[in-house]
Amino acid sequence: MIAVIGDVHGCIKTLSELTERLLKKYDINKFIFIGDLIDRGPASSEVLMFVQNLKREYPLELLRGNHEDMMLDFAAGVKHYGNTDWLNNGGIEAIKSISGEILFEKFSNGEYIFEEFSLHLQKFEYLLSSIKNYLVVELKENKLLLSHAGVSDFSLPPERQMDYLPEDLRLVKYPFIWDRSVDSKREKYFDYIVVHGHTPVLKLTGYAESGKPFFNKDMDDEIVSINIDTGCVYGGSLSALVTDDGKTFDFEAVACRD
Repeated sequence: MIAVIGDVHGCIKTLSELTERLLKKYDINKFIFIGDLIDRGPASSEVLMFVQNLKREYPLELLRGNHEDMMLDFAAGVKHYGNTDWLNNGGIEAIKSISGEILFEKFSNGEYIFEEFSLHLQKFEYLLSSIKNYLVVELKENKLLLSHAGVSDFSLPPERQMDYLPEDLRLVKYPFIWDRSVDSKREKYFDYIVVHGHTPVLKLTGYAESGKPFFNKDMDDEIVSINIDTGCVYGGSLSALVTDDGKTFDFEAVACRD
């Protein structure tokens, strides 16, 4: 049985409670995190360490979110994004959490901190070194295509999603971590069900439904995609999809505790 956990965004108390609930209620043999463990919330460092420790105990896959991609690019010296792109998207909270206030003050004063920040990230190397853009999981009844944002072009298989993109979009893995079109698709993506996060459900259905994953279906009522970003860091909840066959889905959700 697999558990796919949505966008955590530094909410360690909520993640801890959700994980404890999953392990008590289900026989989980693999955890998959859909990306965006970090930024916005108060505890990026604690979340990264929690997930890394979980990976030492259970089979676990981390998918690359746009926030992890911006953070790793920042640590490499800001090559694929603008100088302030990450900071303007919650990176300030992550820098303070991962490397402390002093390093952030250095950056605020115009000092070059990229190499020093990258040294702080080394304590998460076991987790971050195996990060993936997407993952295919074949189950008894269905195949799942999991990525942070889904995919862009439904006519192309996952391994060819970036074939025809301009270089700037290829460098930031646009189809898998930035695109927001999958929730509006009305046809199946080959024989996959796409499972993703990235766009908080509250933006799709309004605050009244923000605590529930969003099922996107085709004209035949077949599931096209499932959005499990239920907006924890925005006051919603942190959700997990649980399945053993790819046809029957359970969900666990914990209201934000952070």
